[in-house]
Amino acid sequence: MPVRKSLSGAADEAVSEAVSEAVSEAVVRSVRKTVLGRLHGHAAVPELVGLEGPVAAVAALLRQTVAGGEGNSALVLGPRGSGKSAVVGRALEMLEAQHGGETAAAAAYHVVRLSGFVHTTDRAALRDIARQLLITQDLENVLVGSFADAFTYILGLLRAPSAEAALPPVVFVLDEFDLLAQHPKQSLLYTLFDIAQSQQTPIAVVGLTARIDVMDLLEKRVKSRFSHRQIHVHPPPTLEAFVQIARSALCVDAAAAAVPAAFARRFNARVDEILAAAPVARHIEAIFDLAKDVRQLLRLFVPAVAALRPDDPLLAPARVQASVARDAAPAKAQVLASISLLELCLVIAMRSLVQGGSSRYNFEMVYNEYKTFMSRHMVAVSAGGAMKIYKKPVALKAFETLVELEIVRPALPASTAAEGAAGGGTHGRNDMLAGTVAGARVPKEYRMVQLMLEPGQVADLVAARVDIPTIVRRWAQ
Repeated sequence: MPVRKSLSGAADEAVSEAVSEAVSEAVVRSVRKTVLGRLHGHAAVPELVGLEGPVAAVAALLRQTVAGGEGNSALVLGPRGSGKSAVVGRALEMLEAQHGGETAAAAAYHVVRLSGFVHTTDRAALRDIARQLLITQDLENVLVGSFADAFTYILGLLRAPSAEAALPPVVFVLDEFDLLAQHPKQSLLYTLFDIAQSQQTPIAVVGLTARIDVMDLLEKRVKSRFSHRQIHVHPPPTLEAFVQIARSALCVDAAAAAVPAAFARRFNARVDEILAAAPVARHIEAIFDLAKDVRQLLRLFVPAVAALRPDDPLLAPARVQASVARDAAPAKAQVLASISLLELCLVIAMRSLVQGGSSRYNFEMVYNEYKTFMSRHMVAVSAGGAMKIYKKPVALKAFETLVELEIVRPALPASTAAEGAAGGGTHGRNDMLAGTVAGARVPKEYRMVQLMLEPGQVADLVAARVDIPTIVRRWAQ
């Protein structure tokens, strides 16, 4: 693990010296495109940390199909964000480097990618298989028959003009495999596994899923044709490996990115400084301890990379630390940061009622408190021109939004709350809008509620907002 340090002093001098050197727009654009592609998962990272075993297993399976003419099937299992797609992508890159793939004059093999999110029916899957195999023939008459017949016919179209020529191997990558297993009769999976087992056509079927119980979803006839080979992908085992994933995604290679070597060295040095900074290192450690989610880790650096420009070509520590602060903020703080000014005024009005001794209040009381304050300071408001007194229907709609966000909750009598706790009733967040209070229907303007924020939280909320008029800021204080 790198030694933690703050980015100041000598680092600031290095920044000034680095920025003083001219960097062209083309160089910055290349770095930005390369790194953002890795962070968003659209491009492969140079190093798959801790995934060498799964990559080797998948690559060996594909090599047996393409080079040896074998039929194979396997499932790649692992939590979301653990690197299943990256493992299969790296294995396909290795296969292409050895056999040329579809870049060769006569394709040595074909790759077909299907997804349970996109191909919701077998008919849609067949059409896309034909499209990816570059079959231009009209298939309307073919698709009316059984799935197996139509699929066999499509594969037969790949045969070379010579009748004795063998069919080229086909690699099927099935993303969200568990969703494909929910197709009626599982015809797609049965046909693929049956052909792979019969070895009439050399095909490899690689399924990717996050469901560890996916085998329970398969029908008995599908299981009988599946090889039951499972390749497990696990999250990074150590914090050092977790940090190395971020470093591999952020650092640039001068030759690969077509940038000057000197600039690549400065850029990579800045990456190491940011990853070693105490606030960033602490947050990365928290992500590792909580979920080991690589995608959450890489999202931290997207704003800083997207902001790269010729006059500021290195990652800005302030932008990364701002991303860390946003990601580390509690969920309630993130919700509160998005409420409107009127909704914030109603929250402050409720806090004023609490400070005045009212533990329970309704919309009429809150609106009266809001209107009284605004009327008292009408001269100041008119002079500033930034606010107005909203009418009651508008304020009621804002009040209902606070209820939906669970910033405001129904205030139930002690007897009713005890009954709910004992299992005699349930009281969800919408009780105030559509339910009853103490067993009797009451207009929603008069239903008693409570604010689910402490007075200090309200003050912190107002202090964090920059769009608050002075008069409201003083009211909150």
